[in-house]
Amino acid sequence: MAKGLKIVDQSAAANSCGPGGAYSSAGAVINLPAVKPQEFQGRVAVVTLGCAKNRVDSEVMLGSFIKSGFEVVTDPSSADVILVNTCSFLESSVKESIDAILEVSEFKTKGRARQILVAGCLVERYREELLNTLPEVDRYVSIDDISKVGDIASGNFNSLIERAARPYFLYDDTLPRYLSTKSHTAYVKISEGCNRPCTYCIIPKIRGAMRSRDLDSVVREVRDLGERGVREINLIAQDLTSYGLDKKGAKLFDLLNALDKEKAVDWIRLLYAYPVGTDDELLRAIVDLPSVVEYLDIPLQHSSDEVLKAMKRPLGQYSARKITEKIRTVAPEIAIRTTFIVGFPGETEKDVDDLEAFIKEGHFTNLGVFTYSPEPGTPSHDMPGQIPQKIKEARRARLMLAQKEVVTKKLDSYVGKQLQILVEGTHEDTDLLLSGRSRFQAPEIDGTIIINEFAEGISGVKPGEMGTVEITEVAGYDLVGTMVKVEEKK
Repeated sequence: MAKGLKIVDQSAAANSCGPGGAYSSAGAVINLPAVKPQEFQGRVAVVTLGCAKNRVDSEVMLGSFIKSGFEVVTDPSSADVILVNTCSFLESSVKESIDAILEVSEFKTKGRARQILVAGCLVERYREELLNTLPEVDRYVSIDDISKVGDIASGNFNSLIERAARPYFLYDDTLPRYLSTKSHTAYVKISEGCNRPCTYCIIPKIRGAMRSRDLDSVVREVRDLGERGVREINLIAQDLTSYGLDKKGAKLFDLLNALDKEKAVDWIRLLYAYPVGTDDELLRAIVDLPSVVEYLDIPLQHSSDEVLKAMKRPLGQYSARKITEKIRTVAPEIAIRTTFIVGFPGETEKDVDDLEAFIKEGHFTNLGVFTYSPEPGTPSHDMPGQIPQKIKEARRARLMLAQKEVVTKKLDSYVGKQLQILVEGTHEDTDLLLSGRSRFQAPEIDGTIIINEFAEGISGVKPGEMGTVEITEVAGYDLVGTMVKVEEKK
């Protein structure tokens, strides 16, 4: 197996799409229809790159494989079929995807693989080039055909024969899905595609126009996940706050109310919101609804009006400063995660000074900074004023240092306080410690709470249990504390 490729959870995506990780098995199958068992087709392993939205697509594809008679394995050397679900949001993710394809192709000679399948954003963006340059790949799977991937691998369906003008697929609660997260947490995609005009982003061309799932479909899926032991749901989309606008029906606010009334899970978290649509009604729902955690991931991308204008990002009442001020005024309880892009064409030192000052104001509990990547096919690719990579990296380091100072102060303020947590399991570095997350820490992208002691009478805490930890110290971006209470599951 090539060095660096592990079939484990490595996701570190901090943006709506970003550099990612790989597939890990949780083993839970949901929504598998009561169909006649299929003849055994072989073993399948899936490598997932990119964001959490890609993870959901992989889970749907795994469900299709299982329905078609395949057995899921985590070791690609023992798989008959290997699928790579790719990302192409950035130039670096394109390279990562191609490298992964080449690495798993080695199992045709070193393992037992008889088929290599490739799906995801890379296929939609570069399908013609891929067909001519990667003979190692047996089949390419379009976004519109991910629910048929089991039939494609079985030879019962040919993908990419006809290409739609824009992708139209949208999964729902009726499709079989194999959860690849830990058993107590899951992602639920509530819409697909995007209508926003951001000049640096290729996603609308890859994923198509905005299309929302029916509210009842999302509620049924969350209910089913809750019945199977999931305690935390992370709602995801390319643009959460546009949910329902394409159908002129239920909005995100209505969906949150419906999910909260269901009482199927303990925590509901919002990832990848857009400034437009983040209104008073939504903010109050995040604070007032018991099952919705006080957390909002809202990528702002920059603070300078000149840069935001060039990016075609919201200005005026939805500019970075104005929307942050609104959140802090209407719902100061909300922990904000955001991301910024540094080194956009034409960005000046004055713009970076402005962004650094904005960060130092201390609004953001969690923050990621990306260096701008000029992506072919986007308007910003050919803009004048392109900035050398070395300068981009220096600006990023400067901004991350500013945020580190903010985070240290924020985390210090928790020492001596008690926080509700969701136990994740043993710490990744040692089995002697447990790890958990608070309401203001999303899975995979934020810090954690390290449990190094237990109050008298507490023992045998299991992943997926909830409780209270008293914070005793800060360790980098993590908190450390003593478990003082374990909650009984409702």
